Amino acid sequence: MRNSDADIAIDVLNKLIAQELEAASAGMRFGNRPLEESASIRYHAYINARDKIREALADAVEERDARNPFQCQRDELVTQDMHTCDLCGRRVPSPVRAISLDVYRLFEQWRLSQSEAGE
Repeated sequence: MRNSDADIAIDVLNKLIAQELEAASAGMRFGNRPLEESASIRYHAYINARDKIREALADAVEERDARNPFQCQRDELVTQDMHTCDLCGRRVPSPVRAISLDVYRLFEQWRLSQSEAGE
């Protein structure tokens, strides 16, 4: 899978966030208040930048989806898989149809009797 520029930027920011958190912790451990404060300021700035990138990406997706009324909406459950329908034998998207278990068992019995009769 190809990383987008935004994914790369977020990964870099996550690394910088981890480094600045470690620097702030080291400053606190060693009693170096200026190091702790400057690292903490950078830490929060990087977190803010990462959050702004994520918000911009989410807004861009929503804007793109708003232009296409047939596009799946966020948190909408959809299916992309195809399978062979047991009843008609055609390739169809899931879910195909809802039938009772009793009807399905009758169909299976009929199909089994057809295959035995063919032998």
